[in-house]
Amino acid sequence: MIEHLQKFFKIVFIFIIVSIFILGLVYLGLGYYYRDSFSYGTRINGIYCTGHTPSEINELLNERYSYNGLNIMTDDVTVHIDPEDIDFTYDFKAALSIYLNSQNPWMWPTNLISHRNRTLNPIVGFDIAKLEAILDSYEIFTYDEPPVVSTGFEDGVYVLYDNTRHRPDSEAMREAVYDAIYDSVDTIVLDESYYSDAGYTDEQIDVIDEYNATESMLGAHITYMFGDEEEVLDDTIISTFILRDDDGYPVISEEYEETGEGDIFCWSNEAMDAWVDALADRHDTLGGTRSFNATGGFTVDVTGGIYGNKMDRDAEKEYLRTAVRDKITDQHEPAYTQMALYQGSDDIGPTYVEVNMTDQKLYYYVDGKLVIDTPVVTGNMGRHMNTPHGTNYVYYKQRNRTLIGPNYQTFVHYWIAVNGHIGIHDATWRDDFGGDIYLTSGSHGCINTPMEAVSELYDMIEIGTPVVMYYVEE
Repeated sequence: MIEHLQKFFKIVFIFIIVSIFILGLVYLGLGYYYRDSFSYGTRINGIYCTGHTPSEINELLNERYSYNGLNIMTDDVTVHIDPEDIDFTYDFKAALSIYLNSQNPWMWPTNLISHRNRTLNPIVGFDIAKLEAILDSYEIFTYDEPPVVSTGFEDGVYVLYDNTRHRPDSEAMREAVYDAIYDSVDTIVLDESYYSDAGYTDEQIDVIDEYNATESMLGAHITYMFGDEEEVLDDTIISTFILRDDDGYPVISEEYEETGEGDIFCWSNEAMDAWVDALADRHDTLGGTRSFNATGGFTVDVTGGIYGNKMDRDAEKEYLRTAVRDKITDQHEPAYTQMALYQGSDDIGPTYVEVNMTDQKLYYYVDGKLVIDTPVVTGNMGRHMNTPHGTNYVYYKQRNRTLIGPNYQTFVHYWIAVNGHIGIHDATWRDDFGGDIYLTSGSHGCINTPMEAVSELYDMIEIGTPVVMYYVEE
């Protein structure tokens, strides 16, 4: 019995020794095997890596890896960085080698208990100069403007320019882009954490205060209509009506200082009046010089006369003061003390009489069409009775009138008054018209016209019709 037990224990002992030896050989063999390959139970990015070398796994990971570039989202722009545009490259080999070196091949038995599943990013590379060029093309990545607070005008509206708020941190944004590409991130959002506000200086605070006060006084918008022409009065001009002291600062109104109500600054009535005067100077045509397209295809400057527009400056100055203070928006036709048939620079229109006193010709146009073309005789140049040039108009006409002047009384059948004692009338005592007659045997200043032509003109012409009278300089 004892011998059998001894024999049994001997067999068990030998079995244990052999098992330990075999396990030792397995341990040593696998430990040696795993010295250049990944240990048992290792998974990287979902790939089973046990027994494979970094080069082998690198090929598999590179085949599976894809990167479509980086989308950069900001408040101002959305930028896409395409991998091809920056010569983007990637490789897992270095990361795999680092991870393999971190493994102890002799500790492989621990993986029998817990498997290893790791996520590795590739080591990426790209052309820095090309990425910099792309970023440089966007202002948000190159922003280096100094903090500025100023005022100005946009489309006639008074505005405050203030770049001290929400300033992009271009350097931090660039760093975030680099990090995202290195980490193969597909989208980054450059949110409020990448922006900051600069503090205001005392001078900038003064600018803001003045802007707020000035802006509270502006807002009127007047479109002055002159026929088909117009002039706009907006904040750009209205701001010049604010009274300023010798140093250029707005003058605070006494009412506002005392009550805190009303306009903060004083208005300059002188500035408003000067603007109205300048407006009238630009658009008044009465007595001014017109560039007239004469019959024959040439242009002649015609100065003077009694026809034209003359703005009522006093009425317009009063209107402007009210409109500015009440912040009126209006399409306004100015008041006139005298109005032509048309307003604007071309106030003659398509129906008019033209008298070329050099060629001694009278033309009458109706709606742009020539209906009368006749020779005439104008004032006697030799006796200094020449007919005055200018743009006039028919203000009166009469049949069978006796013209009375120094040393003459003359009966005429048709009288068309155009400027004081100057008019267009028949001259039955003349047999000839036109030519050089006016140089030595002209009229007392009127426009002598053949009976047939003046009778036709009398019947057709209306009161108010412009009459353009000119000499052509040689």
